[in-house]
Amino acid sequence: MSRSGVLSTIDSLLSGVSSPSFVSVYQGEPLSVPATPCAAFWITAHNELFTTLGDASTSTEFSIQCYWRLQSSPNVRETIEGEVWDAIVNIKTALRGDSNLSGNCTDSMPQDADVGFSEIGGIAYRTVTIPFAVEIYGEVPIVP
Repeated sequence: MSRSGVLSTIDSLLSGVSSPSFVSVYQGEPLSVPATPCAAFWITAHNELFTTLGDASTSTEFSIQCYWRLQSSPNVRETIEGEVWDAIVNIKTALRGDSNLSGNCTDSMPQDADVGFSEIGGIAYRTVTIPFAVEIYGEVPIVP
């Protein structure tokens, strides 16, 4: 199991979502969004699940967020709403389809999605946020 493998597999799964087709996927919370729709993911928490005599098992929480630049056209806004729904379903489907992230974790699970609005650099975006939990048993060795 590999932490870098977890990151690259999440990136690969998000990049493989075809509806909507993200122009880019970023590792880390973006400071700007040059083109949309795009997706980003970053770590929000790391917790110990349990320990044994030899190691500690952990859960790492990620935030997956998707962005669409808001438009004044009602027709474009309708299209964005359809893409928002597609993004939620298709991201969760991709993540559930590889719950051990190509052998890099013990298990993972997408959580309930939140939909809202964000402002980055004075520009408003329609957003989807999907929390994602990744468990790795025996991640941290305990050395006497």
